[in-house]
Amino acid sequence: MTEELSPHDLLSSGHYGQDAIRAVESLKDTGREANCPEFTDRLASILIDGLRVLDSLPRDEPFWRGTNAVATLYKLGNHAVERLEATPDDRTARWVLVASALAAGSSDGGLSWLGPLITADAVVVHDAVMIADIVQNLIGLNASEALRQACAGVDREELRRRAPADGDAASGRVLALLEGDQ
Repeated sequence: MTEELSPHDLLSSGHYGQDAIRAVESLKDTGREANCPEFTDRLASILIDGLRVLDSLPRDEPFWRGTNAVATLYKLGNHAVERLEATPDDRTARWVLVASALAAGSSDGGLSWLGPLITADAVVVHDAVMIADIVQNLIGLNASEALRQACAGVDREELRRRAPADGDAASGRVLALLEGDQ
């Protein structure tokens, strides 16, 4: 986890674009507005860590060819996609894409990147529901279809076990969505 400094201070030592700094600040603001600061702080930390990894790439790497060698949100996304193409189960790259999309106000909040993680671990349903709520409440778009698509591969039996026994509202909501009750 990153230290408790402002995003600008955290990123001031590297070669970061202003859009990247604004994206981190946006996630932190979103968390305060949506009453989920722990969740969005985690996503902001993922972005910061991703930006640091990107910035640490030697500038003679092919990735930087034809660029101004500044770590921007756009380049971070490209780097994460390259990492996923090379290693499809790279959870960190996938979370970088989710955090980037949510910070940029994407219509699905990055849910489209979560599908494989949800399929592998039903607990990620909680994060997906949190993202859908942020998209709905702060961006103003209905993310139900994106949530349904992201959760399509989840183990429904696992959700059924979790929902009533644990009072797991997220699992219950996704089950209802997948089974057409919502």
